[in-house]
Parts: sequence; C-alpha cells; structure tokens
Amino acid sequence: MALGTELIAEVVNLNLRIRSVLAGTDGGRFLLIKLSSQDLMGTFRSETVMKSPVIVKFQHKDTVYSFNSEVLNIISNPCKLMFLAYPMKIEEFKVRPDSRHECALPAMAMLDNEILELVIVDISKDGCQCAIKASGAKGDALSGRIHVNTDLDIRAQFPGTEEKFRFTGKVRNIGKDVDRIKIGVLFEKISPEVRMKIGDFIAAISEAGTKG
Repeated sequence: MALGTELIAEVVNLNLRIRSVLAGTDGGRFLLIKLSSQDLMGTFRSETVMKSPVIVKFQHKDTVYSFNSEVLNIISNPCKLMFLAYPMKIEEFKVRPDSRHECALPAMAMLDNEILELVIVDISKDGCQCAIKASGAKGDALSGRIHVNTDLDIRAQFPGTEEKFRFTGKVRNIGKDVDRIKIGVLFEKISPEVRMKIGDFIAAISEAGTKG
C-alpha cells in the first residue's frame, strides 16, 4: 500500500463504512488513515470505539485486497485521523477485467422517469448484462424506448449489505426474447467505493464457483 491509497474501512460493530486514505505507517505497529472532514467517525469519542474490529479493503489494478484490523485510537484535531492495528495478513482476490460472471442480482433502473425492475444476469469489472421481464405489446413498447448509447442509472443491493449502490452506464447492445429484454451496459463514472463493491461481488462469485 502506497501513501494516498484509497481505503474502504468497515467498523463492524457500528455497521459503518468509511472512505479514507492511507496517511502513514509504523511498520509492524499501526496504520494511520485520514478520514473525510464530513465523516461521522470523527464524532465518536475514541474510547467508545477502541478495539472495535475493522475490515479494510482496497484495490490495485485488477486485484482487491482485504485485511482485518482494529481501532487503536481516533483524533479529530488538527484533522480526523484513525490509528489501526497493523494487519497480520492481507488476502487478495484477482478480478479479470474481461471476465464475465453469471449471477442473478435484483436491481432497478430509471428510464424516462419510469422505474424498471430488472435482474443483472452477468457482470464484469467494466459492465453487466441486465434482463427485464416484458412480453407482448408491453415488451415491444419498452424495447422501442431503449436504444444504444442510452444512459442507464442502475441501483442494486449486493448480498450481505443493506445499502443500495448506484452505478451508471451506457446501453451497448439490446436483445429481445419471447418474455424478456436483455441489455448490455458499459459502466461509466463509477465511484471507487462502488467499483470496489463490484470487485468484491465478482471475487465472491469466483470463489463460490471454485468451491462448487
């Protein structure tokens, strides 16, 4: 981890996810991470979160890294800083950018002020394929409204989370079966947090497939 690396830290017992950057290390003793000035974490007294378990994730190129730690201290002046115990080990999960992974992830999208219920049927680091149940005249009308290069705003809830994550993209291809429309979407302007979450999801799918 280089200084300035973006991190996502989850304080487990507070169910709180924090975006931060690595500000320093003391090899073998602690990591120092800088929190956003708007982050709620800085409002907690250090004694209330001391020894709280933390799961930290970050991404470098096509690999997502994860490690367990705990809070050693928090200070709010002159800026919000959190000290974490130095990790004993770091796990890594390879994410091939061109690899598509089958899934069945419920999601929704906004199209012309209409909410569409859909299922993400495969996903990669760079895009996904969505299926929308629609048949007959309704399917014909809907497919006529979706065109290549249409902007699509998708929200999905990944397994193990209660939060809905937003990712936007452009329609790259459209297909129609008897009872559903399939749309290929290329991701655009995705935040580092959402990109990391997609990487985590792909890693989990890959791991489950290997075990199966």
